[in-house]
Amino acid sequence: MKMQLIQIVFFLCCSPGLMTDNKWSMTVPKAVDQDFGEDAIIPCSFTTPYENYKNDTTAIWKTKSRVIFHCVSKGNLSESGQNCTESPGRYSLHGDPRSNNISLRIKNVLFMDVETYFCRVELSKPRDAYETTTGTILNIRAVPQTLESIYIQTLPSGAQVVVCDVKGTPPPAVTWICPENINASLVSVQSSFVRASSTIPANLPNTNYTCQIHGKNRTQHLSIYYRGAQEQQQQIPLMLLIIFVILSGIFLILFVAVMYKKGGDHETPSSSGRAPGSSEPVDTPKQKGIRKTESFEIDEDIYANV
Repeated sequence: MKMQLIQIVFFLCCSPGLMTDNKWSMTVPKAVDQDFGEDAIIPCSFTTPYENYKNDTTAIWKTKSRVIFHCVSKGNLSESGQNCTESPGRYSLHGDPRSNNISLRIKNVLFMDVETYFCRVELSKPRDAYETTTGTILNIRAVPQTLESIYIQTLPSGAQVVVCDVKGTPPPAVTWICPENINASLVSVQSSFVRASSTIPANLPNTNYTCQIHGKNRTQHLSIYYRGAQEQQQQIPLMLLIIFVILSGIFLILFVAVMYKKGGDHETPSSSGRAPGSSEPVDTPKQKGIRKTESFEIDEDIYANV
C-alpha cells in the first residue's frame, strides 16, 4: 500500500503535463521615466511552459481602459500576416516574441501618454495566455529649456546663415540681440516636440551674432563672430583632391608614352652609316652627290684623251 501511494505521488509531481501550470512568468518594471518628445521603451519579457515553442504568438498591450497594440508573430516565417516587425503608428514592438520579448516602443511621448501599461501573451493553444497584473507606469519628464549651440551654416545655394539651436518643454523662443533691429521677416524658425532652430542671414562681415533665450531660471545667450564669406572659404573635399591627383598622374603617363612613341618613329640612322640589320655602309645624300660629281669628271677626262 505504501509503495502504491509513493508511485501515485511521484506520478503527480513528476508528470510533465501537470508541472507546466507553474512555469508561466512575466518580468516588467514598476515604472519607466522618459523625456517629453523622445521614444519610450516599456520592457516586457516572459517564459512559457513549453520549451522550443514554434507556433504563433500574440502580443497585446493595453491600458486600464483600452487595447493600444496587438500583433501576431507567426511561427512559420513564410506565412503571411506577421505584423509584429513593423507598425505605422506610434506604437510598435521593440522586442521579438520568438525570443520571449514583447517590449513596447512609444514614439515621441507626450504628457497624455502618462498611463499604466499591461502586456499580455497568448499562444496558439486554447487558454494558453498570461499577463501582468500590476503593470508599468510611464512617467514623462519635462525637458529643461536650454540654449544648445550657435553656428554658421552654408546653404546649397552658397548663401551663409547663422543658426541657433534650443531645446525644452516647450522649446523656448529665441531672440537675436546682435545685430540689433533685425527684421522679423528674415528670421526662420523650425521646431519639433522639444527642439527648435532659429536662423537669420549672415550678411554683415566682422560682426558678433548673438542669440538669447529667457529660461525658467535664468537668461542664456551664445555668440559667434562672423568674418565674412570671403574669409570662410570652404576647403576642397578630400575625395575631389584624390581624384584630381589620380587623373593628373594618368594624363602625365599618357603624355610621356605618346612622346616616346613619336621619338621612336623619327629615329635617325646610327653614326656608323650602316642601315639597321645590314653590314653594308649607307651613303648619306651629301656623299652620294660627291661621288656623282667625281664620276662625271672622270668621264670628261676619258673623253679628252680620246
